[in-house]
Amino acid sequence: MPRKTITLPKTITKTKSQPKTSAVEKKVSKLDNWVLNAKQTEIFKTYTFQNFVTALSFTAKITVHAEILGHHPTIELSYGKVKVTLTTHDTKGLTNADFELAQRIDGLRV
Repeated sequence: MPRKTITLPKTITKTKSQPKTSAVEKKVSKLDNWVLNAKQTEIFKTYTFQNFVTALSFTAKITVHAEILGHHPTIELSYGKVKVTLTTHDTKGLTNADFELAQRIDGLRV
C-alpha cells in the first residue's frame, strides 16, 4: 500500500521534539537521589555514615526488607559508605520490586 502524504496546515509549525521521559525515568525522579544507569537497567544510591559500624548496621536493616520482599540488592560496604544497587536479574532490568525496595531503604533509620 502506498504511503499517504499529509500536508500540515500553515498554522502548525514544526519544532524539534525533545526526548521523551521514559516511565522508568519518571519513577526514578520520585525517589530521593537514586541514580539511573545509562541503560536504564539499574538504580543505585550511596549512603554516607560516620563510621563503619553504623554503615554495617544499615546494611543489616536492608536485609530484613530484602527478605520480606524476596528481592535482594547488591550492597557495597566500606568505611562510612554503603552503595546499594537495585535491578531485577530475571528481567535484566527494573521492576516494581526495585522501586518498592528503594523506598523502603530510604525510610530506614540508623
